[in-house]
Amino acid sequence: MEKGRTNKNHDKESNQSKDHLPKEIEEIIKYIPEEKKAEVLKTIASFSVKTASSFSGPLPPPSILSEYNDIIINGAERIMKMAENQSSHRIELEKHAIKEELRQSKNGQYFGFILAILGMIIALFLAYLGHEIVAGIFGTTTIVGLVTVFVIGKKRQDKEV
Repeated sequence: MEKGRTNKNHDKESNQSKDHLPKEIEEIIKYIPEEKKAEVLKTIASFSVKTASSFSGPLPPPSILSEYNDIIINGAERIMKMAENQSSHRIELEKHAIKEELRQSKNGQYFGFILAILGMIIALFLAYLGHEIVAGIFGTTTIVGLVTVFVIGKKRQDKEV
């Protein structure tokens, strides 16, 4: 009785493995005697090889890309269009970012120049009123502060490049 259960379980396993076989192998197995089928299926299973592939980037390799046409109408063309749109979008964002950085840099230089002139005018005015020590401190800190900002900014730019 236990032997019957084993055979039923064994038959069930061989039927399950048959369900996952390619049609070519199913055609060949039809001609194999029942008592040898399990052994043959076991041998076939031991020789089966799984392959995996991967890719990086916006587009799959051409072999995979062509398979999208089998699944979706114009699938490969749609994927290519999506990659082109993404690339165009990225280029536009980079153009905008560069223009904005240049504008901010230019504005910073203008405001820095205005502050330097204003600081020097205040220092000269203080010196004119007879406050030479305060004028010297004010003028010196203004110049040292601006030089520091430009030197640090230049070092930071060099590191980014």
